[in-house]
Amino acid sequence: MTGHRLKNKRLSENNRRSDRNRPARLLLLLAAIALLVPAAPVHPLSPSTRVTDGYNRHNLSIEGPGEAGVTRATTESQVCIFCHAPHHTAIVQPLWSRDLPDETYTPYASSTLRATTLPDQPNDASLRCLSCHDGTIALGMLSLEGGAVRNIDDLPSLAGREGSHLSTDLSNDHPISFPYASSLSFGSELISSPSGVELVLGEVECTTCHDPHQDLYPPEDEPTESGKFLVLDNNQNSGLCIACHDVTGWPSSAHLLPGDPCGNCHMPHDADQPERLLQGSTSQESCLLNCHDGSGSEADIASMITYGGVHLAVLGLVDGKHDQNENPMDFDPLASEEENRAHVECADCHNPHQMQDESEPLAAPPLTNGRIDQVVIERLGTGTVTTASYEYEICFKCHSENSFTPVAVPRQISEPDLSLRFDSDNDSFHPVTAVSATSSSSLRPDMMDVTLLQAIRSLASGRVYCTDCHNSDSGPTAKGFVATEPNGPHGTNYPHNLIANYEQDSPTLSFQVDHYTLCFRCHDPAILLSGGTFHTEHVMTLETPCSVCHDPHGVPPNPLVTNEAVSLINFDTRFVDKETAVHDASARSCDVSCHGTNPKLY
Repeated sequence: MTGHRLKNKRLSENNRRSDRNRPARLLLLLAAIALLVPAAPVHPLSPSTRVTDGYNRHNLSIEGPGEAGVTRATTESQVCIFCHAPHHTAIVQPLWSRDLPDETYTPYASSTLRATTLPDQPNDASLRCLSCHDGTIALGMLSLEGGAVRNIDDLPSLAGREGSHLSTDLSNDHPISFPYASSLSFGSELISSPSGVELVLGEVECTTCHDPHQDLYPPEDEPTESGKFLVLDNNQNSGLCIACHDVTGWPSSAHLLPGDPCGNCHMPHDADQPERLLQGSTSQESCLLNCHDGSGSEADIASMITYGGVHLAVLGLVDGKHDQNENPMDFDPLASEEENRAHVECADCHNPHQMQDESEPLAAPPLTNGRIDQVVIERLGTGTVTTASYEYEICFKCHSENSFTPVAVPRQISEPDLSLRFDSDNDSFHPVTAVSATSSSSLRPDMMDVTLLQAIRSLASGRVYCTDCHNSDSGPTAKGFVATEPNGPHGTNYPHNLIANYEQDSPTLSFQVDHYTLCFRCHDPAILLSGGTFHTEHVMTLETPCSVCHDPHGVPPNPLVTNEAVSLINFDTRFVDKETAVHDASARSCDVSCHGTNPKLY
């Protein structure tokens, strides 16, 4: 009897324990059923997020969205098995069911990578991802304890599959497996303690940016596509990128567009340009083919560089090799090698991260405007960066002591260095770097569009921009409110990238206002060519172009030449004898080969 009571007591106690454990067992049972029952069809506009959902790209089971026999199993219904196994795995953490690749990888390298400990070979944390994504191991190939191998449905590797196959060349992919703290050096523009992303033992790994179990953020314009398993939403101002990257000036940049602005230029994987992970095979293509090609609301620059006056295109310098750390003063115009090769690319004149909106027309020469704000003009070995305050400083990157090009017009005093030609100590110069010491009665109060007779900008400051003469012939500086193109010396229909016509290749030319519209934008021909002046005699009567006598930039001193270089007098030696020409401003006389009698008084 006693034994019977003890037995009933034990059964009663077991039942009470069973009742207490029933909720837990029920949850386990429901979870098991969920794994066995096929997932409900997913609406194409509502992509699923979890690996166990049928639409998730990491679901390689028979219920996954991939191509059967390629990225989707034909018989296997287990979801987790392709990466994990509950028992007998060769790698204990995180119960990994695959071999790690033993390949040699080519890591990312760049002159702007600030990490003191540079990326080398991927760590185990990233090798797990690469065991599928480098394409060397089949998706279905599992490796278990004791060397047991299982190949699920003979699924092949990802080799050759665009968007998921990274290969062993990681030089065009975002760097991984390096200590994040080692990158926090001067000028790195990285956040010291990023939030929303997870470092693995202090290092940047694949899982810093990607969560292999959740695909939460599909592209807003393609909601049925994969969001690349990002840990933060890049649809909102490139939220993942700016979790780490704190780029100076970016919050107010004109390139901070809605959506994923970083993705407009950069590619975190399989980048066309490995250094700095850019789209397009050249820096030019990054800007022109992606945005500035006339297909959207952005300024159409691509069509402008097809004009005859395109900025240095005839010299083959457009598609050079820009490097963010370069010092333009080190360029060699004659270099045949890529290093220090002379070049002109978008990033040489624009800072893509800090450029601002531009008010038209520009009104404060020589200050830089928003489109050319914070352009680097010099980098010192110490890391110190000098940025341009004045527009002409950007031009002098290529047109000063290391001038890429010879002088366009041979003159009695020939000087390719424009910083010397515009020097304020010269006898005469156009007022780019300073206000001229002398003035001209013909100077208009406002710069004019001669064709439409509309004022472009006041000339009261006494200063002008380089781009007042070298600019688009259809932009705001040229055409004011009827402009059809953006500003900038990207291309023009006139030689030497001029904003308007300026005839200078003939010793004589019948006078027409259209021949000298460049000059008449600032100089009033009604005053300049009023009756009886020497301009009237030379330009109208003798049909001598302005350029035969005048240097449009400035005239530096030269002890070997007796010419007094006031009023920009610097003779074109194609039409005036270089050795004998003499201009005496004090005596108001001129002795040149084109005069029948010398000296000629005026």
